[in-house]
Amino acid sequence: MASGKISRKILLTTTCVLMLSSQVWGQGLGEDLYIGGFVSQGYLNTSENDYLIPRSVNGTAEFTDAAIFFSATPMDRLRIGVQFIARNFGTASDGHVQVDWAYGDYRISDELGFRAGRVKLPFGLYNEGRDVDMLRTSIFLPQSVYNERVRDLILAYQGAGAYGSLSVGGAGELDYHVFGGTLNVPDSTENLWEDNARVTGEDSAVLLGVANDLENGWDIGTTEVEFREKTDSELSIPWVWGGSLVWNTPLTGLRLGSTYMNGRINYRSTFWYDINITEPGFEDRYSESIELDITDRIDHEMTLSAEYNLQDLIVAWEYNHEKMEDKESCGWYGMAGYRFSDLFSLAGVYSESYGNSLDKDGTQYQERGLPNYYAWLKDWTLSTRFDLTDFWLLKFEYHFLNGVEQGVSHSYFEGSAEPLSKDWGMLTAKTTFAF
Repeated sequence: MASGKISRKILLTTTCVLMLSSQVWGQGLGEDLYIGGFVSQGYLNTSENDYLIPRSVNGTAEFTDAAIFFSATPMDRLRIGVQFIARNFGTASDGHVQVDWAYGDYRISDELGFRAGRVKLPFGLYNEGRDVDMLRTSIFLPQSVYNERVRDLILAYQGAGAYGSLSVGGAGELDYHVFGGTLNVPDSTENLWEDNARVTGEDSAVLLGVANDLENGWDIGTTEVEFREKTDSELSIPWVWGGSLVWNTPLTGLRLGSTYMNGRINYRSTFWYDINITEPGFEDRYSESIELDITDRIDHEMTLSAEYNLQDLIVAWEYNHEKMEDKESCGWYGMAGYRFSDLFSLAGVYSESYGNSLDKDGTQYQERGLPNYYAWLKDWTLSTRFDLTDFWLLKFEYHFLNGVEQGVSHSYFEGSAEPLSKDWGMLTAKTTFAF
């Protein structure tokens, strides 16, 4: 169980990263080998509702990253690289060192290159650089598009891709990236996957009890069913394919883009229930299990993007739409930022996300006895950045939040529970050292 303290694994990894980097740089590297990395520590505190990290209402420092990457050019046109990372972010990451990305890149020309391995996934404009704090003012990318709880899932694909940049004359350039392979699935017993399984188990327990009562002609509630646990869980994404297209327009600083992904998800698990029958003459207590074997199709994961970047000003807008079988969700944001000096930058973001794009007003939640604001999350964010040195920065960020769509998974039969707060906030702070 996470304690909120920096784990010994994080401390050990951070120390090793710093020692290794100082030793290597002290030896002097040639142009064919590059080593870099970062170490960061954050703090997160929410009012009223937990968000992103369990028990965030009480404040938490379970927000630590340490990474080191190696990039080399062993021969002309061939580049290879790998990054190792240790993250402590609530239940999403527990501090274990893992390979973040690792690939080979062979570029034939500006128009065509190939990559294979564990390759950064083109998703929106900023997914491929989401862990590099030096690239932006904000601590978190807008959660309406770049959900931090599924960061490990959408960071990179495992497979092969082709990319390049095509000139379209006076109309600018087109950057493309097409790929095929699979996605790395995090532990299905943690974080978002565990929340969804818990909700499914609790809802199915209610339905099992009602179905048994109706079958036997008993009063509803006679069969009491409680979801106990799930075992032998396995989550996999056997294949995905997709790509990105970014138009670098003739207008300096303006680029427009779109990304697309299609695939399949398989989920297997055993759900265990404790059953208590209270009908006179039929009293009984026993346990029962159900084997789940579910296949969902990712019809599409799509983004539309626009960015205008001119000197110290940046303005961006992105929209994301996801469709899986009969479920659709969407989100969007608008962002503006300005670098006032070498020391200080400021940015503001407004974003909206909807777990069901066909029920944005929350009517279906109200029919279940829940508040309608469970259907959305609206977020006004103000971010500040202080560049203390060329390699050390400090950030502060506050989120004014309305709704709880991304807060937790909600049971269909949750109407009797105390509802989460509609209006709340989140304060975050983070410092990063890069080398």
